[in-house]
Amino acid sequence: MVLLHGFIKKTQKTPKADLDLAKKRMKGLK
Repeated sequence: MVLLHGFIKKTQKTPKADLDLAKKRMKGLK
């Protein structure tokens, strides 16, 4: 969870496309 939280903070500086991709990866991890 901590790693995911840090990853989310990093994605705030990235485009929405990367954010959507990160969300998809998070769903896959669950």
